[in-house]
Amino acid sequence: MKAAILEGKRKLVVKEVPEPVLGRDEVMIEVHYCGICGSDLHIYTEGALIGLGHEFSGDIVEVGSDVKGWKIGDRVVVDPHRTCGDCFWCRRGYESGACEQFYVDLLQRQSAFATYTKTKYDQLYKLPDDLSYEHAALIEPTTCPLHAIRTSGMQIGDIVAVLGLGPIGQLVTRLAKISGARSVYATEASQLRIKLATNAADEVINITETNPIDRILELTNGMGADIIFECAGSISATQQAMALVRKGGTIVFVGICMDAIEVPFNMIVLRRLTLKGFVGWSAGDFASAFSVIKDRRIDVAPLITNIMSLDDISEAFEKALRGEEGVILIEP
Repeated sequence: MKAAILEGKRKLVVKEVPEPVLGRDEVMIEVHYCGICGSDLHIYTEGALIGLGHEFSGDIVEVGSDVKGWKIGDRVVVDPHRTCGDCFWCRRGYESGACEQFYVDLLQRQSAFATYTKTKYDQLYKLPDDLSYEHAALIEPTTCPLHAIRTSGMQIGDIVAVLGLGPIGQLVTRLAKISGARSVYATEASQLRIKLATNAADEVINITETNPIDRILELTNGMGADIIFECAGSISATQQAMALVRKGGTIVFVGICMDAIEVPFNMIVLRRLTLKGFVGWSAGDFASAFSVIKDRRIDVAPLITNIMSLDDISEAFEKALRGEEGVILIEP
């Protein structure tokens, strides 16, 4: 079978590799589509030895001897995050990224940028006939924004600002609206991404033309937004978030900025701000995201702006790094 192998920083090579060997409680999945996650981009640029590709859908083609309730031919999507359920963090209901087993499993993850991949059978969700493989591949990336909304403490009628309209920011924008936000204002530089969010946000601010701080303060009568979702993972967006949130408001860091950021700590104290960060999601969030997509409570179809072959995966990753697209799906 073919698989994309990361051999160094920004060096993805498609090779012929052996098919995965199934454990007794595992299933083999023929991958139909796999999306490029922001975490994949971090792994790609750093050359980290972690399996790429976890936003995928496909068909079961083989089952282990202890697998129950699943059969060859079932159309499935996979919740890639396993937790031990017994560590300090799991017992207290933290999201999956806090689990002590999470990063151990991450190092052993089977890449889904491949013809076939394998997973434990208790991580599967069966796709209804009217849900396409393409749309199903967006269930996993919807889970993180859904958890961000829940983590934020957002109330019906709140004013929300979303900084950065990559795939995750696009999903946060849509989920905030259906969760009862009175207004959602978003910021972005890419014309394509601005267009994708035009009918989802109340106003999209082009940061190359308009100062986002001035505009959002104008829209909120100088108060600022109740909740800020920083989805760009950048120094500038983080600093803007501090200036855009109202007194007593909350900033949720959905994007991951790998650079050191200078933040005036006195603003947090004097303005009584709450800052939250997380990795992954909590129990039940994946099932909720599955329902949101299945029931078409948000329209994810426009977010898929490119489908590329496995052989073109390096080009796809470079496109994603440049912010040229919405969701890019790889079709092995």
